[in-house]
Formats: sequence, C-alpha cells, structure tokens
Amino acid sequence: QRSRGTGPHTTHNSSGNGGSLEQPRDQDRDHLRQQHRIIMASFSDLSSAKGLKELDTFLLTRSYISGYQASRDDLAVFGAMASGPAAKEYPHAARWYNHIKALLGESFPGEGAGVGLAGASASAAPADSGAVTGAGMDVDVNSDSSDSDDDLDLFGEMTEEEKKAQEEKKAIIAKAKARAAEKEKKCKSLIVMDVKPWDDETDMAKMEADIRAITRDGLLWGSSKLVTFAFGMKKLQITAVIEDTKIPSFDEIIEKDILLLDEDEEVQSELVQSVDILSFNKL
Repeated sequence: QRSRGTGPHTTHNSSGNGGSLEQPRDQDRDHLRQQHRIIMASFSDLSSAKGLKELDTFLLTRSYISGYQASRDDLAVFGAMASGPAAKEYPHAARWYNHIKALLGESFPGEGAGVGLAGASASAAPADSGAVTGAGMDVDVNSDSSDSDDDLDLFGEMTEEEKKAQEEKKAIIAKAKARAAEKEKKCKSLIVMDVKPWDDETDMAKMEADIRAITRDGLLWGSSKLVTFAFGMKKLQITAVIEDTKIPSFDEIIEKDILLLDEDEEVQSELVQSVDILSFNKL
C-alpha cells in the first residue's frame, strides 16, 4: 500500500506485523534536487574554441547567462567576445549572441561615426585610413596646413544633396530594422525533453496531462511517448514548439510550472523528479 505522508514526497510501506517503515528516499531525493540549484557560470577564454564550446553547451537549455532576462552577466560575457560565434559550430551561443546584440542595438539606436581611444582595438577607430589614434584623439595626417580656415564651416547648413542622402540612409535603416523584426517574430524553436518520475508508481498519464495543461501564448505541445530507462521505470518524452519572441525563456516553464521549484530551488512536484532537454533547435 503506497500513501503520501505529510511531506510532498514521503512514502510509507506497511509490513505484515502491522508496523510501518519509512523508505529512505528523502536523502536520495535531496541529492537529486541539488541538480536544480543555480550556480555561477564560468567559462574559459571566449576567444578559444574551448571557451565557445563551453558557452554553447551552457546555453543549450538557457536563454540568458543567469535568470529569466538579460542581466549584467550577459553584458559581461558579450563584452568578452571579439565577435559573434559561428552559428554552424555553436548554434546556441550564436542565438544568444544575436539576441543580446539586438537588445543592445535597441538601447543605443544612434548611428556611430567611430572614435579613437588610446589602447583600444582598431575596430573602434573610424574607417578613414588617413586618421591615426593618439592619446584618445583622432588626427588627420593628410590635412594641408596651408588650407584656409574658411574651408571648415562648423555651423553651415546641410545642402539639399546632403539632406536627401541622409533621408535615404534613414529609410534604408528603417526598412532593414523592420525586416529584422518581422523575421524575429517568425523564429520558432523545437524542444525535445525527457520528464522523469520519482518512482515506478507515478501516474504517468496524470503527469502528461498536467504538463499539457501548461499554456502560454507562443507555446504548443507536440507528440509524446513513454520510454523505459532504468529498472523497468518509464519516463515521458515530449516535444514542444515555442515562438522565440513570445517565450524568451523555456527554463522558466520547466522550473516554475513543471518542477514547481520553491524559493530554495528544490523540486516540489509530487510527480516529476527531473527534466532533461534532449535537443533545442531552430525551425
């Protein structure tokens, strides 16, 4: 006879002599729950293949470096990268990089002309090869000292040609942003995950029903099946399709709606012991 105790995961077995022995499962479950505690992320040199591989693996099941929204941790990692990772080799890192880059673009919408900074990389300097950087200033080495100061009109108005060129440039940028925004709206991801029960007496049908009852705008549950994995126990393998712009973090659904983590990051679900992401791919 199996019954729930006062705790959410307490199990008792009744013996023939009328006594009861509590199964020593609490320690095992406490050990399993440690898997879900949040730890500080750490990566090798992000200019190396090893560091990028660590970042890509870390972002396999995450949208951000920590938490459910962009933070200073994302900015720190982004700033440590010389350029965006190759999407073919590091798809998850590339997805994250492009997302953070887009967020930064929204925060700094102005078009930069380039600056010269002492000790900074060449990419921060203007494209004009005639300008050199020194002590934080740009100096035009091609200027002719004999030219009249009248050639420099700091307060002159823009010509009609300059105004037209500026308007055309703004229109091109606006169209490009609109295309990027429309493309981002259509981005979807396919997720395949394993949902493991606490034991072989778990009601798998109810477990699946509870998961499918989780609804979000931009979330669609797909096919599922039961898979035998250990000592005859079965786990639920289920797919989900999400719209990336509407579901910024699938981790939040796993932790808050499936595992029911409490403030101490411990699993409180009576049915689900753990969730493993098997694949997370763009459609």
